[in-house]
Amino acid sequence: MAVKNLYFVFIFIFLFGFLLSVWHTERTNAERHDIHVEEIVEQFHQQNIDVAEWSIFAKFSFSQKSKKVKRIYTQFRQFNWSYLENGNFEKWTGTYYNSDKQITETLQIIKPHAKASPKIQVIYEATGKRWNGRAWMKMERYFNRHIFDKIPGNPTFFTCVKGYTDDKMKGVLFFEANNLLKRFHAKPVESLNEQRFVSISGFTNDWDHSIKTKNGKMNIQISLRSAGMGERTTVTVGTPIITTEY
Repeated sequence: MAVKNLYFVFIFIFLFGFLLSVWHTERTNAERHDIHVEEIVEQFHQQNIDVAEWSIFAKFSFSQKSKKVKRIYTQFRQFNWSYLENGNFEKWTGTYYNSDKQITETLQIIKPHAKASPKIQVIYEATGKRWNGRAWMKMERYFNRHIFDKIPGNPTFFTCVKGYTDDKMKGVLFFEANNLLKRFHAKPVESLNEQRFVSISGFTNDWDHSIKTKNGKMNIQISLRSAGMGERTTVTVGTPIITTEY
């Protein structure tokens, strides 16, 4: 009986260790891929900002000598594909509404004429209108296993979240944008301050990926737009920059 119990204890420890390893791998992959949707959404919730839309944008590139364009195209047969060719490049564009994940996916394969560029560009974008924190790990797993692992090259990632307040923010927009920037442990780098629109770019050590500007490195951008007195304020946060309209 003691041996049998010992056996079940061993199995439990093994399974627990295995599941912990899988969880750690998924989290590590997400961090390695610089996908910061979850962190941004968490700050939105703490500031009572309703999440309206989130998106990730990944850009890959690989040599023109590679023959992987056809393989990419065939690996995503569920996408609705169109083709365009002009004097400068060939372009395949695929779109797909993933009803299971409730996201809209777009995949572009851009093959410049050899003289224009030696690199083929692949751009993937996923946009969601709903946020489900409990399902986010499964979403990350989907991106890692079913998208990123199928496309060659080391990707550059952009993340963006848009939301709204119920009413116009109580404070001055510039003050509110700075306050939100501080919550990401970021310091301001550049800013634009107008009566109904504010944009602040900053840098935080919490995120690895960054881009260079004339004033230094930046990896977060925050914008606030007011619709007017008594109207809601649109809040957009992107890393390293905002890639959607704001």
